[in-house]
Amino acid sequence: GQSLDVDMLFHYPNFNIKFFILAIMVISFNMAISLVFKALDNEMKDKILAKETVVSELEYLKYQINPHFLMNTLNNIHALVDINPEDAKTKLLKLSKLLRFVLYMGPKTTVKLEEEIVFLENYIDLMRIRYIDKVEIHFSYPSVIPDLNIPTLLIVPFVENAFKHGVSYEKKSFIDVSVECKGDRIFVNVKNSKAVRIMKVDINGGVGVENTKRRLQLIYGDDYKLVIKDENDI
Repeated sequence: GQSLDVDMLFHYPNFNIKFFILAIMVISFNMAISLVFKALDNEMKDKILAKETVVSELEYLKYQINPHFLMNTLNNIHALVDINPEDAKTKLLKLSKLLRFVLYMGPKTTVKLEEEIVFLENYIDLMRIRYIDKVEIHFSYPSVIPDLNIPTLLIVPFVENAFKHGVSYEKKSFIDVSVECKGDRIFVNVKNSKAVRIMKVDINGGVGVENTKRRLQLIYGDDYKLVIKDENDI
């Protein structure tokens, strides 16, 4: 009996230890797999939530911009109705195109660069109503516009800001807007004379420009460049 007891102590425990170690390894492996999948699932959920947050913020920022230039445009056409009714009709058609763009293109994250340029052209043309004799307005862009996409209504806040802060009733003023394309890069330059009445106002602009800065950061991260210069008269 004693011999059998000694045999069990030296052999069966060895087998049980191996089995125990194997069981621990299997359980640990399963737990590791579960933790990995859980981590991946959480990471995916975090990414989806972050993306939804960014999209929501972009939509919020974008739609804050629209009312500003639409209000200005309506005011300009209203002033033209009594002066030149026929021209007012033409401008209303342009306004209709602007509204169509906002309604149908506005909800899109991006639009064709050509569509954005047509929008800007109509917008600038409508702004001429108010400043026809007070400011020189130039808008240049490629004769052949490349097939590139651009975030919807990205440029107009800077153009609107130029009209808002760049027109002086005391001296000659100008608004100069240019869009150039080099490869897959789009270069936009908006330049305006500085009105005396806003010499001490922050050149970075109001809500529209600040929102656009945020949109640029959310969409492009570090893959963009924005430079705002404040010179004596420009």
